[in-house]
Amino acid sequence: MLSHEIAKSDFDVIVWASKDVFRNQDSPDWSPYLLPEPLLTVWAVEQAQGVIDNGGLGYFYENDWPQNPPYSVFWDAFRRIGASEAAQCIETTAKLFPSECPELDFQMRRDYLNFSRDKAGSQPDEIDRLGWRIIDLGGSTSQLLARYIREHPDHFPTVTQNRTDSGV
Repeated sequence: MLSHEIAKSDFDVIVWASKDVFRNQDSPDWSPYLLPEPLLTVWAVEQAQGVIDNGGLGYFYENDWPQNPPYSVFWDAFRRIGASEAAQCIETTAKLFPSECPELDFQMRRDYLNFSRDKAGSQPDEIDRLGWRIIDLGGSTSQLLARYIREHPDHFPTVTQNRTDSGV
């Protein structure tokens, strides 16, 4: 399935689940990392996939994530939904950086991304190549995410309510 192909029912489930994920985001103590695992999983997959879809893994690494979580937060979330190949792409590229905690060093990440691209010359570097693979997998990742959400109904009351109301 291509990244832009997603069934309307899966799209709806993901949108409804996002309402549950972000329900209390205006609270001063809200943090995605304090959410129950199913909600954190949806947050991490949606956020990462969206950023990667917009600019590849380079874009994913070029900016800091809120509170600079370990990148394992993201690859673990992809694995939990069954998107093992996408998870492996993130894990592999995160381990290319010359640091055990690359999420904590913004400038090092930028310098390494520039170095890697310069070294690759006219060819895509591994970070770009694996980012494109995650983009290619986006449609199946969305299917897996929707399935994961459906498998955790107690954490997604908005999904349960809307599915009942709409017959999805």
